[in-house]
Amino acid sequence: MAVNTEYQGGNGDSGRGEVFEHATRMVDEARAFGSALSGSMDDLSRALDLRGRVERNPIGLVAAALGVGYVLGGGLFSATTARLVRIGVRLALVPIIKNQINAFSGGSGERTPGSGAM
Repeated sequence: MAVNTEYQGGNGDSGRGEVFEHATRMVDEARAFGSALSGSMDDLSRALDLRGRVERNPIGLVAAALGVGYVLGGGLFSATTARLVRIGVRLALVPIIKNQINAFSGGSGERTPGSGAM
């Protein structure tokens, strides 16, 4: 709902009525905005269902909150994060490299009883 909020009043007593009318319109618009915002927050709350999520998986939500706090606190570009990423990449690459070596050598990596290995 668009309302012309530009003040076009004059000087003297005739301008006072226009000022009060303008102020009344501003208050009405602020109330309408507040109720629309409240309705949007209720819709968001229902869509996220935070209470239900906390009841179903409290540890996961605490971990997510810690992660968000870490990022918002400036930890994303720290030395600790760099170390953790390096360790994570190494741990993720070990099984991939192991599978590639096994595929290259032609073996499955498991020894069979008749393979001659003791």
